[in-house]
Amino acid sequence: VLRKIVGAPIGTEEELIFRALSTSMERKGNQFGILVGLGTDQDPNAKNSADFETEDRYYTIEFPFDTLDYHDGTAWVECRLRDKQSDVLLVVLGWSMEQRDSDGAWLVEGIDWQDFREKYRPGIGREEWERICG
Repeated sequence: VLRKIVGAPIGTEEELIFRALSTSMERKGNQFGILVGLGTDQDPNAKNSADFETEDRYYTIEFPFDTLDYHDGTAWVECRLRDKQSDVLLVVLGWSMEQRDSDGAWLVEGIDWQDFREKYRPGIGREEWERICG
């Protein structure tokens, strides 16, 4: 799956794939940078500023619902990222999970991403959600 994400040909060494993914996640202006501590509306160069937390994330993570197990080897997990100071909803992530037959482990089959930050609305390849949803 990771190979497909970065468009690497079959047989590419995992280390090269990991580096490509890391580089793209840390790119300035990348809406998914929030997952690696970037993507804020704050200035990341202002590391000594009280506005920018360097030791701690600027958001909280909540799982508003229990995992939805469809009892067919698939499940759904929802996660929300909220601004730590204002509690404003930043991002909603949904994970489609699939259970591996060999050992019962749950694997991520897909991720649904909805970004509510002004800078990234409505998101890559997405339609605008009504404001009442976030």
